[in-house]
Amino acid sequence: MTIDIGTVLGPYKVTHMIGSGGMGRVYKARDTRLERDVAIKVLKEVPYRANDKHDQFQREAKAIAALSHPNILSVFDIGDYFGCHYVVTELLEGETLRSRLETVARIPWHEATKLCALIADGLASAHAKGIVHCDLKPENIFLLADGRLKILDFGLARSSHETVGHPHSQGTLDYMSPEQVQGEPVGPESDLFTLGIVLYEMITGTRPFQRANPIKTIYAILHQAPEALTNLLEGIPTELQEVVFHQLEKDPQHRFHSASDCAEALRNLVPRLHRPWNESQHPRVAYRKPEFELDLSFLEMPEVRYAQSGDVNIAYQVVGDGPIDLVFVMGWVSHLEYFWRDRHFARFLYRLAGFSRLIVFDKRGTGLSDRVPLDRLPTMEQRMDDVRAVMEAAGSQRAALCGVSEGGPLCALFAATYPEKTLGIVMVGTYAKRIWAPDYPWAPTAEQRARFFEFMRKEWGGPVGIEDRAPSMAHDAEFRRWWATYLRMGASPNAAVALTQMNAEIDVRHVLPNISAPTLVIHRTGDMCLKVEEGRYVAERIPQATLLELPGVDHLPFVGNQDEILDPIESFVGSLQFDTEPDLRIATCLAIRGNLPQALFASNVMRFGGMSMDPNLALFPGPGRAIQCAQELIATQSDIACAVHCGALNPQTGKGEVRDQTNRLVQLTPDGVIWASQSACDLVAGFGFELSQVASPFEIPVKLVKPQFRPI
Repeated sequence: MTIDIGTVLGPYKVTHMIGSGGMGRVYKARDTRLERDVAIKVLKEVPYRANDKHDQFQREAKAIAALSHPNILSVFDIGDYFGCHYVVTELLEGETLRSRLETVARIPWHEATKLCALIADGLASAHAKGIVHCDLKPENIFLLADGRLKILDFGLARSSHETVGHPHSQGTLDYMSPEQVQGEPVGPESDLFTLGIVLYEMITGTRPFQRANPIKTIYAILHQAPEALTNLLEGIPTELQEVVFHQLEKDPQHRFHSASDCAEALRNLVPRLHRPWNESQHPRVAYRKPEFELDLSFLEMPEVRYAQSGDVNIAYQVVGDGPIDLVFVMGWVSHLEYFWRDRHFARFLYRLAGFSRLIVFDKRGTGLSDRVPLDRLPTMEQRMDDVRAVMEAAGSQRAALCGVSEGGPLCALFAATYPEKTLGIVMVGTYAKRIWAPDYPWAPTAEQRARFFEFMRKEWGGPVGIEDRAPSMAHDAEFRRWWATYLRMGASPNAAVALTQMNAEIDVRHVLPNISAPTLVIHRTGDMCLKVEEGRYVAERIPQATLLELPGVDHLPFVGNQDEILDPIESFVGSLQFDTEPDLRIATCLAIRGNLPQALFASNVMRFGGMSMDPNLALFPGPGRAIQCAQELIATQSDIACAVHCGALNPQTGKGEVRDQTNRLVQLTPDGVIWASQSACDLVAGFGFELSQVASPFEIPVKLVKPQFRPI
């Protein structure tokens, strides 16, 4: 039945027709009560003829409306219009799986597997309420522009083990289970068989039982095994084929026991089997998702939780339930709640959460985390401690890290220091050093930074830095208001300046070669905040790094073309493997020379979070604490010499050149003096040490540390 534009169905005013299909027509309408857009599906004209038909529709519609799951289309209302039923649902922006397959023909197996795991999640929720779909197919699977997925059209759904009737009248033949084509009672196992067909088609581009005519198709469904995936395509893991064939068992009792078991089996395949991503695996020409407009008025804010890091509470959120944990590290200042108040940022984060278990947090001193005195703003070591505390609180043993801007150096240092906790890192619009140097000529000079600090003091409260960070949105009034509020809520003026001054001291150049984790560096070629040469510098010095240069002038990744950034991140994260063990990690060594009592040395090392390795040598998680320990030791006994150095160490054996180099350095260090290598000094931003260059015969640059103890 056709409905005229402008027709009012209760509180719903029809605005235009979206499309039509075998079950009826779909219209876009406005819900005048709640001021939101909805979709209305008007079913084919079927006169009631009897009250039992009407009652059956009511029962089935209510059962489907009771399904509440992120991967199932939400039903808001039902009604009838001149004898025709209609269903009111949420309005989706994106495309069906059928449309996707018509565009790309096949979907890479690791992506197809993740999509089918989400479908299985939705089916599990329906099955738990006694609902079987009975007509699962690519036309009834909707892929949203933000990476989420919805199962559509439970129009043929019925209670578990209800007889379906004549096989040609229910469902779609190519996607039917053996019990369906025989008209037998169906249960959840029938949907799992159909899901196997869908997965098979996504991977190969063909339907496993489709034949020249319906009789041959039915015979194939009942009696023939599908062609092996490994015969049709190269690079298909045998474990994947086993899972698909387990779904396609003819006997329902031989399939997965539940959709949840199926989802778990599918998810376990990707991190174990998918090989590491490289640029050649990422298609240069791909479909483009339509821009997704996130309706913030109905967005449920993720729950804010707190992790204890020392005596400071760190605010964090967990969003999504993907197979790999992804810790998102935002640069500069942050505020968790305001992440979600801009539709661009919210869309970006929801897309990340669509393929991972996303963990976001506010650095100490910013946002919803504890505010701290200006002289206790977080050092790089404390920031790493905060990341570890958040991961522990979120139940994450090992994660991928995604750092934006200043978050990139933190991710790099964390990956080098804690490789056993790092699956891989993504750095977007990042840098290695924030002050100009002859061998790093792209960063601003100290004078330029000083002028920016003064500008911040005067203008904080407004959209500071928007022209460099989001030039394409710099004149958008709504975005300017959000950016100004986001910064103002994220940090006070003095804290913002102090944090920015501290960030200017960051230098991780010596760290980069010690990163063993797979790394993806993404940089826009016209970035007006950080030059693309800085991204190239970082990528060239990390052993397993891939550089992806993209067009654009915006520094913030959620401004401009998000999908050009999100698509490769999704491919990269999906490729990471859990079974790799790190060979090297960056470590800090403190060595002493002199007659210091062993007990005194050991107790001070323990006090500052280190671990004694030899009578005169200890390991620390970072150089800041090692230098603090050295200052305390010198203050206690002034005739000893102390040396601090950062370098590579084998985490399995505890051996590495860093130990030998530190022992050699301390032999050259004068009595009563602390010498720290350049690699150590580059990582102590925020500690307030007084450092001065010295001439030494050591093979790498060394600085003198003024022996003044500063409490932790």
